[in-house]
Amino acid sequence: MMVTTLKITEDDFESAIDIATAFMKSGGIVVYPTDTVYGIGGDATSEEVVRRIHEIKGIKGDRPLSVLVSDFSMMEYYCDTGFWQDVIMSRYLPGPYTFIVKKRRPLPASPTETLGIRYPASAFCQALCKKFGRPIITTSANKTGDEPPVRFDMVEQRVLDQVELAIDGGPTTYLSPSMVVDLVGRKVIRKGGEDIDLVEFPER
Repeated sequence: MMVTTLKITEDDFESAIDIATAFMKSGGIVVYPTDTVYGIGGDATSEEVVRRIHEIKGIKGDRPLSVLVSDFSMMEYYCDTGFWQDVIMSRYLPGPYTFIVKKRRPLPASPTETLGIRYPASAFCQALCKKFGRPIITTSANKTGDEPPVRFDMVEQRVLDQVELAIDGGPTTYLSPSMVVDLVGRKVIRKGGEDIDLVEFPER
């Protein structure tokens, strides 16, 4: 497969948004920069896209994938959250976090009752998801077990060979994976990005 490569800046990405949206609407898979690491993305509502991304990552087909949303409105449509969860997310988002919450409706990206949600501090990601109009899969652009890329030149060729579009946005803002916080189990799954004070988590 011949990958199309685009180079963008944080202030100049409008044409890339249009191109990436067209690729994803036709079932294509995109490597793109987030605020934390480079991600592999595509239509989170497509079972075929989910299958292909599992294959690229080298992971089992039933493993949940996190999704990127454009704003709190899209998040609310797909997620079932309570008051204190909304308070925490509204405080820290957009930002370098993945919050695990309960799903409100089915989504192929996650076959479980929960969903990993990203609302990144990236104007490019927010604009891309808004233009696309539905959640975009967001998982690091590497084979499972390999180092997540924080610069475009760290994305391995074997990953690029399996996608339709790759977007070079330079180094990511945080240069590390997102912090993963389970708001259902009320625990930190992975540190990264910026820390959250667990004192804020209320008792069950």
